[in-house]
Amino acid sequence: MTKHFDIEALLDQTFFGIDALSMLGDIDDFIGFSEANISWHKHREIQRTKDECNNIKFDNSHEEGQYRYQMLEGVEYRFEVSLKQRVRYAGLVALVTTIEWAILTLKKRSKFDFPQKPPNKNPAIHALTVFNERACLGLDEIIQFIETIIHTRNCVVHSAGLLASYKFPQELRQALASLHGVQISDVNFLGESIEIDSGFLQNVIADIRNWFPNVEKILAEKGLLR
Repeated sequence: MTKHFDIEALLDQTFFGIDALSMLGDIDDFIGFSEANISWHKHREIQRTKDECNNIKFDNSHEEGQYRYQMLEGVEYRFEVSLKQRVRYAGLVALVTTIEWAILTLKKRSKFDFPQKPPNKNPAIHALTVFNERACLGLDEIIQFIETIIHTRNCVVHSAGLLASYKFPQELRQALASLHGVQISDVNFLGESIEIDSGFLQNVIADIRNWFPNVEKILAEKGLLR
């Protein structure tokens, strides 16, 4: 049975958050493509390392085993820890920047004056909090979550994800204590650092795709946006 496609109905439909959704899709693809590429190169490097180890002869079998172990461990660390965390750090920065941009863009379209931002309050968090109160959006948990990933982003940007050189390490520890998917880890040989689990950022993107367009829709329907 052929289904009739109503192009006029489609063109008359209002799509909310479409710019932000497009950016989020790019970030999602960037993370997925990058991690898949890293995994592919890891398999190649493991095989190359094994071949190299097979061609090196040691008089002491213990030294030969130790050398092989260290070489393969080096490959594992580089691809599974160093490279993948760098991709996730980049994804986190891009994601948080997009969230901030999307929220502040809504603020620019608002029909009312915003109260003065409290000192040290993130501008996007302040704007979303005001929208939440004005329109009764019920975003309290989401706002708290965004504050946490902004805090995490700041650590990545200002101290390469390393807590030892971050200005607010204790506050970040407390914030991450209840966040599943991001934790403080000693897996980095440079010291305690932010570790982002596989799939965490993709799940965050999926959640934003659900709530952000609805927020813009409600604000528009309540006459709070131009």
